[in-house]
Parts: sequence; structure tokens; C-alpha cells
Amino acid sequence: MKKSIKLNLVVSLLFCFTSSGYAQINPEFSPIPANYNVNSPNPVYALDISYDSLDLEKQVFHLFLPDTTGTFPLVIFIHGGGYIANTPDIVLASVERILDIKYFLENGIAFASVGYRLINNTGPDDEGVIKCLNDAKRALQFIRYHSDELKIDPTAIALQGRSAGASTSYWLGTRSDMADPNAMDPVLQESTRVCAVDLYGSQATLDMYKWETQVFHNFDGNGTNYTLDDMENLMGFERGSNFYGGYDSIPQILVDPDLIQYRQDVDQLFHLSGDDPPIYISSQSGAVHPSEDLFHHSFHGREIYNAALAAGISEVKADIPAVSINTTSGETGVEFLARYLTNGNCGVTDIAGCTDPTACN
Repeated sequence: MKKSIKLNLVVSLLFCFTSSGYAQINPEFSPIPANYNVNSPNPVYALDISYDSLDLEKQVFHLFLPDTTGTFPLVIFIHGGGYIANTPDIVLASVERILDIKYFLENGIAFASVGYRLINNTGPDDEGVIKCLNDAKRALQFIRYHSDELKIDPTAIALQGRSAGASTSYWLGTRSDMADPNAMDPVLQESTRVCAVDLYGSQATLDMYKWETQVFHNFDGNGTNYTLDDMENLMGFERGSNFYGGYDSIPQILVDPDLIQYRQDVDQLFHLSGDDPPIYISSQSGAVHPSEDLFHHSFHGREIYNAALAAGISEVKADIPAVSINTTSGETGVEFLARYLTNGNCGVTDIAGCTDPTACN
């Protein structure tokens, strides 16, 4: 019996080590299609590189490189879709994303499009949005761990996202380093700190109670709040419940200790601090009433902008026309990221991803 237990342990450890990081991944690169019109030496890409084994369809990323030789800074793109839709393939069909890829590759920057498990929108989901966030976290750590094979500079990584993907990029950017030095899985020992973050249509926080108390507080200037009850009526109970891994009623998220902790874990405004990376915020919604664009309303962008300034982040740029905020000086989000990833502007000087390791706890 003891021999059987010992053998099973060895098999389990071997599986852990090979599936989680010790084995080489040997990505297969192919020439980038001609329609991308990339003017770089030998641009290549690899599709569907797995970064975990819980969901082999969703937990993959596509990687685009400027050349077959060299080591490159990287932009990780995280797709939107309300955490209930879309895949990393979105970059293969979007003219805007293809133009972004072309721009980065021609400036010597690699590009990755990351997929993640989605929240169940047709039945109960007992994990909620945290699984989406943790998948993106692991993808970042996986790329760092396998940076040699992927031809990536692990000290020069930035994030770009749209909608839910922007909110995930924002979450990764605001969290203190989530590397676990004691993890058996070596991938999880890697840093999660990045150089810069480009957000388009992000939510101000994934704690929806703060949408009531901060983002949409007195939204009309006449003392009117847009409440959690209003949001539930708009979204439907099941979608709201599944977002936090299941609750019986809205008041539960305000009193249940586990749900209070859950909300804090996904609350970017709570985690925001002065040592977070430079941030570019674009919020182009022209909606007036919150119900017209609950997830992308300009008030989300304004809340991020004001909070980032108050926290003392080194550089904050924003383009939020509905509330008359534009501090970009004509610089786009992709140009912002490129500036930090090239010419020594990244500011990440050690493998842990921090200029000051003591600040990355």
C-alpha cells in the first residue's frame, strides 16, 4: 500500500512539473500572412500556445514576433467580451488589432493575444470573474518563465486590453507582485509586474458596489445614484450572481465575509498605489445615463484617471471626451506602450519585474 502511494505521488509530481513549466514548449512559428503587410525582417507567429491544462481550448495565446532571431519586448493583449464571450482569435480578424500588431512588430516589439476561461452565462458559475483574472495572471507568468523559448525579454512586458480585457490588464497592473516563491509550480514563482498598461473601455473596478457608491454616485448632479438593484434589473440576476461565483441576493455581497473578500480581491481601486506602472486610459462612450452603457460609461474612465492621479502613479494619460479630459498630447495608446518598451524606458531592471524589489511585495 505504501509503495502504491509513493508511486502515485511520483507520477503526480512528474505531471505537475512537466505540465506546469519544466518541459520545453517548442512553439511552432510560421510566416505572418502577407495581408498583415509587416515591414520587419522575418515576422512570424505561433497560434494556440497552451499555458495551462484546465481548459485546453481557452487557456491559450497567440504570439507574433518581429523576427526569428533576437529577444523582444512584449505587449500582451487581453480581449474583451464582458467575461462571457470572445477568444484570442479576435486579433486575427480585427483590422484595428492587425494594424496594432503591424505597428508593434515594425517597432521591434512582440505581441501576444491571450485567451482565458469565461464566466458561464447559461447556468450557475461557482468561480466567477476571479478565474478569468487568474488565467491572465498565469499567462503572463508562463510567458516570463518560457521567455527564452518565446524570444521575449522578461523585463520588458506591457499590457493592453479592451473592455473586460482592459479591466483585467488594469487588475494585473494594480496588484502588488503576485509571484509565489514557495509554489511547487515554477510558473507561479514568476513576477506579475509590468512596464505600462493601455486601457480602452475599462471598468473602474470589479467591485460593483463601488459603481453605486463612487462611479455613478450623484451621476446626474441632482443627487441620484445608480444602485446595485438598478444594475441587477439591467443585467439580470444570474449574470450578476455568476460574476462573484454565486450569491442568493444582492445584500449578501455586503455582509457575507467571503463575498466581501472576493470584492476586495477584484477591486482595482483598492489595490491602486503609486508604484503601479504608467497607465493610458481611453474611454470613448458618449452615454449619458448609466443604463445606456453600464460597463463602458465615461464615468468609469474618469474614476480610474482621478484615482491614478491621487495615488501618484508616475505617468497617467487619458482621453475621455464625454467629461472633457484629454491629457494625451496626441499620443495613442500603442505609442504610449512602445515608448515604455523601447529606448530603455521600461524601468523594469530585474527579473522580478521591479526597479525597486522592496516595493514589489
